[in-house]
Amino acid sequence: MENPFELLCTIQGHAGVITLNRPEVLNVLNLTMLAAMKRQLHDWSTNEQVKAVIVRGAGTKAFCAGGDVRAVFEARGNDEFMDRVYRVEYELDEYISRYPKPYVALMSGYTMGGGCGISIHGKYRVVTETTVIAMPEVAIGLFPDIAAAHFLARCPGATGMYLGLTGARISGADALYLGLADYCLESESLDSLVAQLADSGDAERTLAQFAVPRQESRVEFLRQEIDACFSRDSVAEVLAALQSQPGDWAREAGNAMRSASPTSLEISFRVIREGRGKSLRECFSADFRVAQRLMRQKEYFEGVRALIIDKDRKPRWNPPSLAAVDSQAIDRCFSSLGGSELTFP
Repeated sequence: MENPFELLCTIQGHAGVITLNRPEVLNVLNLTMLAAMKRQLHDWSTNEQVKAVIVRGAGTKAFCAGGDVRAVFEARGNDEFMDRVYRVEYELDEYISRYPKPYVALMSGYTMGGGCGISIHGKYRVVTETTVIAMPEVAIGLFPDIAAAHFLARCPGATGMYLGLTGARISGADALYLGLADYCLESESLDSLVAQLADSGDAERTLAQFAVPRQESRVEFLRQEIDACFSRDSVAEVLAALQSQPGDWAREAGNAMRSASPTSLEISFRVIREGRGKSLRECFSADFRVAQRLMRQKEYFEGVRALIIDKDRKPRWNPPSLAAVDSQAIDRCFSSLGGSELTFP
């Protein structure tokens, strides 16, 4: 049964406030929430009382830890559902990227996968000392979708490739350095921020008043070493470079890649490389093609089974190694869907 309280939408003064209200599962997004959020944003876009929109997560642990992968797992084999859930999500994210009013995402706590889609693509991205951002899809047989290639490819140097191929978790300070966030606030000040923004309706001035200095970024500190490894011309070359690089960060990155789906690594590498020359809409359309192809294969569902359903953490990837990945099979994932393409007006 659908829970009508999973997405709370209220108008407070001059602010429309959307609260993702599933704190027990880190506010993950299901299809009902995605569709409802899109409708609400459209309604507020013409509401003269609403001067700005604020999106936040219920509880203190997460803004949004991604999409509801359990629901997708349970719907395996249902092509109609797979088309709709990805289409609605990507259309929502694309709309957020060009929303006509100030859109403020409070990315406090875990912000992962689909949570990045409804935040990083927005106008004002706010992080706190509790923020943890990641695109961890390669670990479950997917790839960093939601047009993440568009922002990952534009991170400094090869840092975006590093995030996409390893699923590494970064802090709010890292996000600010990488251009994935705009303001850092103290988590305890978020309620006050919402109240003041609701009173004034002036997002930029209010955020500037509450902003605190950025802390030290670990990614910035490691930038030279990350670039040396992740600027290579293939996934295999990246792994080889990591093996020759001393330091805990390189060992952790290599281990994460070796445990990920080889197919996902190859797809992710290509998606991010190609994202450098694509518009945001082109990235969404490309991601939709790849996602639909993967939803008709077994790799993603095996990854979800191993890490989320059974939790044995022993996925049986097919093929099991980078050397065995068929380049033609990768090409087919990127080929046209014909009349089922994701297009924008």
